[in-house]
Amino acid sequence: MKSAFSFFPGWPLLPDAIFWAGLALLAAGLCGELLYRAWHLPRITGYGVIGLIAGAAGSGVIDVQSAITARPLLDVALGLLLFELGSRLDLRWIRRSPWLILSSLAESTLTFALVLAVLLFLHVPTLVAMVLASIAMATSPAMVIQLKTELRAEGQVTQRLLTLTGLNSMYAVVIEKLASSLLHQEVYGNVFATILQPLYLLVGSLILAYLLARACNFFYHHMSLQDEHSFVALFGLVLLAIAVAHIFKLSTILCLLAAGIIVKNMEPRPQLWPEHFGTAGWLLTVILFVLTLTSFEWRDIALGGVAALGLIVARLIGKLVGVLAFAKPSGLDWKQGMALGLSLTPMSALAYLLVDDTYALYPNFDPLLRAVVMCSIVVLQIVGPWLVYRSLALVGERRE
Repeated sequence: MKSAFSFFPGWPLLPDAIFWAGLALLAAGLCGELLYRAWHLPRITGYGVIGLIAGAAGSGVIDVQSAITARPLLDVALGLLLFELGSRLDLRWIRRSPWLILSSLAESTLTFALVLAVLLFLHVPTLVAMVLASIAMATSPAMVIQLKTELRAEGQVTQRLLTLTGLNSMYAVVIEKLASSLLHQEVYGNVFATILQPLYLLVGSLILAYLLARACNFFYHHMSLQDEHSFVALFGLVLLAIAVAHIFKLSTILCLLAAGIIVKNMEPRPQLWPEHFGTAGWLLTVILFVLTLTSFEWRDIALGGVAALGLIVARLIGKLVGVLAFAKPSGLDWKQGMALGLSLTPMSALAYLLVDDTYALYPNFDPLLRAVVMCSIVVLQIVGPWLVYRSLALVGERRE
């Protein structure tokens, strides 16, 4: 039975998860602003720093279990950004620019080949190396979108950066799922299931993407998208698509990115999403970048630090050389080509979620995969935004 004074708080005082989440967001906002005002560093860098401090490598106020619980929030935040990125990709423009397509294929293929070769040289197991090489193809869509918004960047390099990021993210998801299917054969030994698993995942995700795009177009034609209530319905559609993807075990990454592309290219019309993204989207982005680094542990360095360093260097060379090889024919000078190649270096939440999806299907997969990716993300989420800032400044496309 409770005492007459049970309305007083117990001792010691125990803050709940909401307290720590609020404190982490407050610290992230202040740290990002401080780094920007003091040293003109990207605010995103500050968010990553707080994620490290709050996570397992720092104070541990956001533990591994909390990060696992927050997975749906990560899916929503990244999904919205992928939908926005897809809605910026004009396939008609891409078809008219064959050199741009060749540049995209070159930087992604070269990245995969170089990363795979370096990892095999470092004695990383072949299957782990293939999955890592496919993940390394992708540039962080969340980071590119938010840096463009923060810098108000416009121009040839910025537009190509968005396009190449959308394309290499698509390649990475497809190749990673195909590479992971080899593990399916190794674990279960069923050839039919091995063939069916990636087909189900990819085809099912694209079907869901098409249905989402059709629903978005229906709302565009029958409701005013300048109206906040209509936007709530549109936002709800995206959340429903993510929920359906979870129910059917499809790829939320592929679904939302493909849906944005279909929405953009189904018919010529103004942009659907970015004008509404606003403050709520920025808050979700802060949460995304903070939570991505909370799973990093210092033991990851001992397990995968050397391989991560090899991946980072090979990835940088692959993207830079791949872009520069077609810079001139595609209408860029060498300085613009260099800026574009360096701007493709960020790697963050997309890589994290691809790894998380792999372990969700195969819990006993080699822990080296997670260690290498987390070490790479720590470096590229903190250094990558600075490279994008400087690269876009180099070609005069920063308009803060």
